[in-house]
Amino acid sequence: MHEPTLLPQAQRHLKRIGRADLVIGIPTYCNAKTVGMVARTALDGVTEDLGHLRVVLINADAAISCSTRQAMADATVDAPFPVIISGYTGRLGRGSAMRAILQAALDLNAIGVVGLDAHTTSITADWIAALARPILEGKADLMMPRYRWPLPTGGLGDLIFYPLSRALWGRSLRQPGAGDCAMSGALAQVVVERDVWETEIAAAGFEVWLSSVALTEGPDVKGEGGWRTGQVDLGEKYCRLRTPPTHFTILFRQSVGTLLRQVHLRRATWQSMPPIQSVPTFPGPPTSSAEPVPVSDVTYLVDALAAGWTEHRALWQRILTSSNLAMVEGLAAQPAERFTFPLDLWARVIYDFAVVYNKGERDPDRIVDSLLPLYQGRLASLWNEVAGLTPVGREGTVAAQAAEFEASREYLLGRWKAYLPWIDSGETR
Repeated sequence: MHEPTLLPQAQRHLKRIGRADLVIGIPTYCNAKTVGMVARTALDGVTEDLGHLRVVLINADAAISCSTRQAMADATVDAPFPVIISGYTGRLGRGSAMRAILQAALDLNAIGVVGLDAHTTSITADWIAALARPILEGKADLMMPRYRWPLPTGGLGDLIFYPLSRALWGRSLRQPGAGDCAMSGALAQVVVERDVWETEIAAAGFEVWLSSVALTEGPDVKGEGGWRTGQVDLGEKYCRLRTPPTHFTILFRQSVGTLLRQVHLRRATWQSMPPIQSVPTFPGPPTSSAEPVPVSDVTYLVDALAAGWTEHRALWQRILTSSNLAMVEGLAAQPAERFTFPLDLWARVIYDFAVVYNKGERDPDRIVDSLLPLYQGRLASLWNEVAGLTPVGREGTVAAQAAEFEASREYLLGRWKAYLPWIDSGETR
């Protein structure tokens, strides 16, 4: 196992620093246009709310170009506490960068670590204390944000990460795939010791894996299993993403594939049909009221589903049950402006893919790639459903989708037990 770490010069810097109470980590990959703002906001947040602590800011950069590191250096030139800007060893990816930051935090014997998304353009100074305080006060081991995350970027959380994690792990964590988080030193120790750094977890799968670990493993003060996990409302989440089709396809493959793999690895949890429990929500900064969800032309998403039918139909026949496949085929007759992808069908589709991804005899990457156009179709439907609604209305629609995942757990269990990989067909068994 090759464990990602900061480069030797940075490790020598850590030894000179000695110790810290809190580490703020910013993984970067070609983020020169946004990382300076994120870093300056983090500095402001520490100065305003956490200035009595020993803090170290660490930027783990993929080192593709020097512009990101230069932007980081320019933004932190007058920082009132140590700043380390370094590359890291191992496979390039957000997970590897976070692993290197977590190891550095452990070397500093830090109480907690805050990880920030370098793409974010809506971060405010009070995010830092809102995420860190429950960790520093010993009230949580993992803190995740509750965002109002606009579509289309918020769609993965609304339609896959949140409803699937909620149904499988029995814990209602709203943003299990969020790019900002905070964790305790104890949880960080568990994370860095796992032999996962040659997998998708080293890249875009890190957050959904981290949430799965926290919700299904470890000590709990109530004896109910799972690390103490909380969430905090941070308001709007806007980000500047590089989202050409190829980039999003890789992100989708890595993050969704990681969560689908957890269906097998953590099957003892979901097969017990755990009751759905809320995750504590801690007080956060004041947030302004948000505008209604805008109306959008979703024709391109519906067209992507139609193109997927042409490209992936043969594979879908081996993944979906015959009844689900027939219902997917029937979606093509709908006009884009009134396009509807039923909530219960979507839950069964995801469960069909989860079964074949783990128990089938075909390439798992091809399987999850073929899910993408189906996701785009469901995203088109979601956008039509919530257009014009307030954020509260949108949350109600997302909650209804999550309830369908919960109601369909028996369907997943039945397919899981009956699936015969050597037949490898889409027929109901």
